[in-house]
Amino acid sequence: MALACAEVRGQEQEQPPAPATLDLHIHLFGTGDAGSGCRLSNRITSGWQFNLLLSRFRGRAGTLDESYVVTLVEDLKASGLARGLILAQDAVYDAAGKPDWKQTHFFAPNDYLFRVVDQHRDLMFPCVSINPNRADAVDELDRCVDKGARALKIHPPTQNVDIADPKHTRFFQRCADHRILVLVHTGHEHSAPVQDIGLASPLKLEPALDQGCTVVACHCGTGWPGDKPDMLPDFLTMLRKYERLWGDSSVLCTIGHAADCLRLIDDELGRERLLHGSDFPFPCAPIAFSGIVKQDELTRIRTLDSELARDLALKDALGIGRTCAERAHQLVAG
Repeated sequence: MALACAEVRGQEQEQPPAPATLDLHIHLFGTGDAGSGCRLSNRITSGWQFNLLLSRFRGRAGTLDESYVVTLVEDLKASGLARGLILAQDAVYDAAGKPDWKQTHFFAPNDYLFRVVDQHRDLMFPCVSINPNRADAVDELDRCVDKGARALKIHPPTQNVDIADPKHTRFFQRCADHRILVLVHTGHEHSAPVQDIGLASPLKLEPALDQGCTVVACHCGTGWPGDKPDMLPDFLTMLRKYERLWGDSSVLCTIGHAADCLRLIDDELGRERLLHGSDFPFPCAPIAFSGIVKQDELTRIRTLDSELARDLALKDALGIGRTCAERAHQLVAG
């Protein structure tokens, strides 16, 4: 009997560790008050969303930019996730490929991203942002890859970039050569001024995919009820055409996106190609899934201290949490 028990204990000790998990959609924000180079326009800082979020960060450190990073680090440590992919945000560029600061409402530079991630390498991977309209887009891509970038993010409707324009072919060929993961905002946008919502169509991803890029359609082309056009069906159609296309679950568990979230996860392939992302600092809304998730589970989720933990737990309850987070880590970390 003693030998049998020892064998059981040995088997328990030999169990492999649980697969690592990742949130691949965490924003880096700042106003530039700590020399970060970040920018937020008055249209952003005067909005109700910014001021609601500000109450969570203000006073955690000497400046708002520092307070945001302190809050993010603490939240990641309490999230139950192994790491987060942290996103920079590039500017809008004019016809000459120069920054157009009047049209840029949200900017978090790549060099600041690398500074923050370098201080927290045990928690973070860097996702740079490169607007293909910039004159030095390919050079910036090469530079960022040399510095360790594993992914890049493009936000077409706010950065005013048509990623399907043939002039960007060389850029996406270079992305494919580097095997860098390309994240692209798709679907409707409600937290920042939009230049052209048509630029957020999942169909715009085709040229990058045709060049051999692995692409994540952030938000899966979803929107709020009443948003037109309905882009989710196009995303699902694209999944069936391209094996290198993925979606992420960022912002899906908010009140506005809850209906499209349920439409998405009702599709088998939609679930299979979904990666975990929170869209931090924007909070999830457990109340949006009352009647779908048991009330006692929603109550438990609300008591969690970490916003990232709440988001992951709510998605776990919907069947798109930990498995999607494991997929995300495998895709980013290899």
